Amino acid sequence: MDSRLFVIKTVLACAVLTSTLAAGQSQPGEIVGRKLPLPGDPVQGTTDQLSEVERAMADRLEPQPQAERLLQYAISHHRGATDEIKIRAKQWRGQIKMTDPMRTLMDVALNGDDLRVRAAVFEIDLAIGNIAKTPEQAEALIQAANADPTHAELTIWYLGFLANRGVETGRIHNELRGWAHTGTEEVRFRAVSAIGDIGTDDAVPDLVNAFHHDPSFHVRIDGGGCGLAHCGMLTRAQRMQAVPGLIEMLEDKKLDAETVKYGYRALREITDQTLGDEPILWRQWYAVHGVEMAEHFRQFEKEPMESQR
Repeated sequence: MDSRLFVIKTVLACAVLTSTLAAGQSQPGEIVGRKLPLPGDPVQGTTDQLSEVERAMADRLEPQPQAERLLQYAISHHRGATDEIKIRAKQWRGQIKMTDPMRTLMDVALNGDDLRVRAAVFEIDLAIGNIAKTPEQAEALIQAANADPTHAELTIWYLGFLANRGVETGRIHNELRGWAHTGTEEVRFRAVSAIGDIGTDDAVPDLVNAFHHDPSFHVRIDGGGCGLAHCGMLTRAQRMQAVPGLIEMLEDKKLDAETVKYGYRALREITDQTLGDEPILWRQWYAVHGVEMAEHFRQFEKEPMESQR
């Protein structure tokens, strides 16, 4: 075929295809086929189960890219990805490190809404630190932190992860409470954040107390406030337990204006309500709807678990 004729036919074909695509799009942002506007609820195109192909691809990788790939799958809500991370994490100890891609993935995962994915990050972070999930490892970290509390931030970080994974949870929590009240600003911040990472009901009063009373704005907002409203490992139903304490905190006339602002933000994020900045409004709402909302969140949390059986 003459090369000029081939070019002309190719251009005409592209023009026809472009015209067809344009005709199929009734609005900007929709795709041909089943018209899908970008806003709205998710629409599945494939199964969300970690496939045999994806698992086989991960099996062929070295530990570092394997951990990064499986965390990508977990962030994308591939069912089974978090299980694979838990199974393989012990093998990764001492074999993986904190790379820029890993750091980005972990940051995305920790800011997502799925606590299982956040827990997977803990497994990976412990593997990066070559930290064993054993009582002996927990004891060694506690002793190291007590021996040099001024430089114990990273140690405290790992202790929070261990407590969340069920290793010496009560013992670690008690130690964290002590550091949250007596350490330097950064140690207190790490201790309060680690308490939020534990994810038990007992963590809620400690976080409220730090949000209300710690002398450091950093500890109050980034530690206590974030742990209650968004960060850490509390479920939404557990976060609801903080509402009475937050209302009481906001009734404190000595509270500074910035903490007050973040207190109301926390209430709105926890409850999904848009009430104004008046404690009485929140007291009235909680008296009528608090129990109902907490139960709603508990039922909502059960649904994904039941769908996986």
